[in-house]
Amino acid sequence: QLKVAPEHTENNVLDLMGKPGTDSLLKFKDKFDRLSRIAGKPQFLTYYIIAAHPGCSAQDMVRLKQFTSEKLHVNPEQVQIFTPTPSTYSSLMYYTELDPFTRRPIFVEKDSRRKEHQKDIVTRKAATEFS
Repeated sequence: QLKVAPEHTENNVLDLMGKPGTDSLLKFKDKFDRLSRIAGKPQFLTYYIIAAHPGCSAQDMVRLKQFTSEKLHVNPEQVQIFTPTPSTYSSLMYYTELDPFTRRPIFVEKDSRRKEHQKDIVTRKAATEFS
C-alpha cells in the first residue's frame, strides 16, 4: 500500500494549494498499476484528501467525489478537514479570506457543520447524494 497526497482534484483548489492538476496523479496511478501487475504484487494506492481547504466549496467536493469514483475507482474513507497551521499560505488564506498572491477574495468555509458536510460528501458511497 502506498499513500499519495493529491489532497484535492479541482483546479481552483489545487492552484491555491500550489499543487499540480490531476493529470500527474492519473499518470502516476497508471504507471503504479502497470508496474504492480508486471511485478505480480497486490499493491494499491490510498489517497490523502482534504475537505474545507480555503477556496473549496461543497460543490468542489461533489466533483472530487465524482473524480475519485470514476477515475481512481475508490471511495475515500479517510478525509481530513483543513486545520490552519502556523506559517503556511493556506492558513494565511484561511484567516484573511484572500489569495495572498493576487489579493482576490476567496471563499473560506468556517462553519464546523458545513466543514463536516464537505467531508461527508466524499466519504458517502454514492457520488450524487449531495448534488
